[in-house]
This record gives sequence, C-alpha cells and structure tokens, in this order.
Amino acid sequence: MGGAQVLAVDLINGMCGAHEMHLVVVNNIHSSALLRKLNKRVVVHLINRKEGSRNPWPLVKFNLLLRQISPDVIHLHEPNIGKIIKAGVGKKIYTIHDVGIPTTDYHHYDALVAISDAVHKDVAHRINRPIITVYNGIDASAFRKRSGYKLEGEKIKLVQLSRLMHEKKGQDVLLQALEIIKDQYGFSNFTLDLVGIGPSLDYLEELTSKLGLTEEVVFSGERDRDWLYLHLANYHLLVQPSRYEGFGLTILEGFAAGLPVLASDIEGPAEIISRTSRGFLFRNGDIQDCAKKLIQLLSDYETGKIEQLMNATVPVTEQEYSVAHCIEGYLNLYKNLISNKIT
Repeated sequence: MGGAQVLAVDLINGMCGAHEMHLVVVNNIHSSALLRKLNKRVVVHLINRKEGSRNPWPLVKFNLLLRQISPDVIHLHEPNIGKIIKAGVGKKIYTIHDVGIPTTDYHHYDALVAISDAVHKDVAHRINRPIITVYNGIDASAFRKRSGYKLEGEKIKLVQLSRLMHEKKGQDVLLQALEIIKDQYGFSNFTLDLVGIGPSLDYLEELTSKLGLTEEVVFSGERDRDWLYLHLANYHLLVQPSRYEGFGLTILEGFAAGLPVLASDIEGPAEIISRTSRGFLFRNGDIQDCAKKLIQLLSDYETGKIEQLMNATVPVTEQEYSVAHCIEGYLNLYKNLISNKIT
C-alpha cells in the first residue's frame, strides 16, 4: 500500500479508458486489496518470481510476456528491473520515488521521472542526463473531509500513516516528542494512531511502553484506501516525522481529508508544505522541536486558531497535486517518447 504501488494503480485506472493497460507484477509479493482496486479493463499478469531467487525461468517468462504484449511503453517503478528486460520492445520509463536511490541501473531507461523537485535535485547532482518531473497526485475528491475544528470536550486525535520502519519514517521521534508533551508540558488530552505494518513494530511497541504512552498510542495495523477515504477525516492532525522522504503521499492525504499536517523539514515534505499554510515543519530528528511544534498546534486547536486557519485556506491537493494532473503529465511523456521527441 506504499506510494509507488498506489500511484501505479491510480495511473492505470486513469488511463485504461482510452488506452490498453497491462499490469505486470514480477515478484510474488503483492496486495490483493490493491489489485482489487484496478479497473476490470486492466489486464493483470502475476509472474510470481520468488524474491531473491536465482531461478532464470521467471525472468524468461517475464520477457516472453513482454514480447507477447508488445507494449509501446514499459513504465517501471523499481530501479533494477530495467536491466532484466531483454525483450526488445517498448520505450522504458523509470519513476524515481525517493531520494538516495542508487543510479547504477538508470542507463537502462529511455526516460527518468522524478516525483518531486527534491527527487529531481537529488538525482541531477549524481548523474548527467535529462530528468523529467511529474508530481505525484491523489484523487482528493475521494476523501471525506473534516469540516469542523472545535474540540467540544473530545481528545485531540493524532494519526501517522506509514510503514513501521522508524529508521526512515521516524515514529520513534514522534513517540519521544509525545512523552515530552505529556511529562514536561502536562498535556495528555491526545491520542495517537500509528497506521501501518512493518519491521519496527516490536521496537515501537516496546518504546511506547517504556515512555509510558500505552494509554495514548494505538497500533492500528494496515488500512486500505477505502478506510483512509472514509476515516482519515475523523482525526485532528496528521504527523509525518520521516528522517528522509522523496515526496510524502500521506501529507497530501492529510490535506485532502481536511487536516493540518506537521512534518519534518526534509526534501519532499518540505516542498509540499511550502505551498500551503495548512502545513507545519519541525527540524528533522529533533525531538524537542517536534514537541514544541506539537504543543503549539494542540494549543491552537483548543483556542480555535486552527479552525480559523483551515477555514481561510485552500488545500494544496486541489492545486498542483491532483491525480488528473499526474496522469496528463505521464501521457504527454509517453507520446513524446513514442514519437522520439525525447532522447
């Protein structure tokens, strides 16, 4: 349910009405819930290669399939797939979804796409070839939107949407900041839902207990997009404390649901938040600064300042970051590649 997978489904669904679309999943790891979101017009192919396998047959099967489909464009979302494509068909595009991804295999692609200005800048510093920027987008109209920001005696509900991988996503920073808010500021009128699964679950559960936050923090597990569309608006504030991030799809989802967002001042998130006054930043990895910004936002909720802010501004998702704008950008790229206008 990550950003790259969600984007791929949105692009395919948005294009299949006018174009023949195939989805090829190479490895045997996929989300059945996400596949069910695909339009019935889309042809799905599961290669079922075991991750890490040295068996050449799945790769032969993959290339034979490409020869059979004979696509005009092969759009890839993993950096190392290009080197295993030997079918000799289609223009190959790779979308770069994060900063710091090794550029070793980039020469296998006819075009490289960055999902944000931050990713574009990161890649441009490391390779000397054209990079096209097409911003990620979401369907903001699919989200139920919070319309009221008065607390009326309820606790302030915080939410964090991410894979539980604290080394990147920074859930430990958020938890330690909440301990400061509770113990040093004496503010306990909050709850936090950590939505997601991942390898840091045991560590984060132990840290939550150690910090004395078991009454405030809930590990909600993975939720599908229908749940997000319907329930994200029930929260008051989305927090994204990542240590590094090329974009920040969850930030857009928070804005689409009518929430203010607090994020670390890194790459992609800072780029998005700079375009709206509904977002706030804290210094990357700085627990004290995170706590300071959180207590200010929580206080602003109680005094009604958040309500004034949210009612006076337009979500950034209704401007640059629509899925329709994203689809248009990729279709233009496909057409230019096919007609050899991009070299």
